[in-house]
Amino acid sequence: MDIANYFKYNELLSSGAQPSTAQIEALKAAGFEAIVNISPVSTRNALKDEAQVVEKLQMDYVHFPVDCSNLRPFHYNTFSGIMAGLDGKKVFVHCGGNIKSSNLIHMYHVLEKGIDEAESLKTLKQIQNPEEKWFSYFKSFGMQGMQ
Repeated sequence: MDIANYFKYNELLSSGAQPSTAQIEALKAAGFEAIVNISPVSTRNALKDEAQVVEKLQMDYVHFPVDCSNLRPFHYNTFSGIMAGLDGKKVFVHCGGNIKSSNLIHMYHVLEKGIDEAESLKTLKQIQNPEEKWFSYFKSFGMQGMQ
């Protein structure tokens, strides 16, 4: 997939940076059924009409903006609920650059899917090196927050 910082976790879950309209169409053609956008609308590379593009393709669309400078339990808890609601569907999760999305997916894999934290962290580090604030956030949910 030609999306910046694209990462395929498994057959049903991938993440990446902000896709263009053509890239959203390519996601649809690749069998994706839902897009979860966690970028605020003020994000520099936000696609203004993303919801309309996705819905026109008859895909599910969830926009849940996460401000990573003010991480609260609400953010992960809501993300977890969104992911549970899309269980069994082929989902693409994105933010502006696949930083927030990959961190939240890491948490979801460890906390909800039972993936070993060290293994999940190896995957996360293939995508990006999380800032210290994320390790503190992981720990606030009972994760080891290992670096």
